[in-house]
Amino acid sequence: MLTTLLKRSWLFIRSIRDPRLRSEIFTRIQYSDRHYQGVTYTRFNRFPVLFSQCEAALKHIANPHIISFGCSTGEEVFSLAEYMPHAKITGVDINKWCLKQCNKQNKNKNLSFINRVSQEYDKLDNVDALFCLAVFQRSENRVNNLIKIDKGLTFQRFEKEMSILDKKLKVGGLLFLDHCDFRFEDTVTASNYQSFEFEKSERFRNRPLFGKNNEIISMDHYLKREIIKQKEKLYIE
Repeated sequence: MLTTLLKRSWLFIRSIRDPRLRSEIFTRIQYSDRHYQGVTYTRFNRFPVLFSQCEAALKHIANPHIISFGCSTGEEVFSLAEYMPHAKITGVDINKWCLKQCNKQNKNKNLSFINRVSQEYDKLDNVDALFCLAVFQRSENRVNNLIKIDKGLTFQRFEKEMSILDKKLKVGGLLFLDHCDFRFEDTVTASNYQSFEFEKSERFRNRPLFGKNNEIISMDHYLKREIIKQKEKLYIE
């Protein structure tokens, strides 16, 4: 108990000095049932293989619309804008401090940043590509040696969010996923999609992977990183 108290005290002291950490704590408290990855770490051009693949796949579209879901402080959006200068790119996040940093930096009229819990987000649809990179994961699912997830980011939450995101992507659109605690193939939405093979389209992972029942199913596995939407279907509500 003393160790836990000391850890919490140290976290509180750090949060006073660090606005990013403070925003992560407040977001987790405020949106306990809607936020996924608690840490807002990101960096510029973090996934160049996927960004280049998107650029090549959408080159025939004059002004493609792209969503960066879980955009944090915007580095992914600004990176994509360099690959595709004529694209309309919408960064989506639930952390208000992160969105504030995005808007402070943004000088590009083709880029916008909106909150996950907003009417603007609810109305988004018919997009050409959707990035969900390092979003559907929780550090505690890895470091706590869990055999089964019983709270936080569960498969059921992941599956429901994927059905919502699916509605925003047009048929023929591209879905990019990476660093997930679950397999997209296990969701009901997956029957809409077909994987697209390219160099590094699958990535080897040595980390816990959880199944539909939230129990760990593997430590060593490959996860698909790009999937093409093939058709429409009924959704989970």
